[in-house]
Amino acid sequence: RMIPATSKTFVVNNLVSGTGYDLCVLAMWDDTATTLTATNIVGCAQFFTKEDYPQCQSMHSQFLGGTMILIIGGIIVATLLVFIVILMVRYKVCNNSQGKMSNVSNVYSQTNGA
Repeated sequence: RMIPATSKTFVVNNLVSGTGYDLCVLAMWDDTATTLTATNIVGCAQFFTKEDYPQCQSMHSQFLGGTMILIIGGIIVATLLVFIVILMVRYKVCNNSQGKMSNVSNVYSQTNGA
């Protein structure tokens, strides 16, 4: 990242907690002899970012993941149970209507007199 020469401070964003970094500051200027940009190391620093409660973050992510698995599993099991119940009811209704003979009462027969 380019920082103007008049600036005495800068901010580094998006660092990961619990990670080591090497930060070096380079000075850049135009070399008039070669017409190229020249660089020189002004200084370097090593630093580590603090741990940001890793136990709490891992517990939160495990809880969220486990909850999602339970919810999705519950939906699948409930869907299967409803499907099985529908099939059982349909099978019972179809077998009851086909298996029984209808009762006929008050039957009279007609003969031709012979």
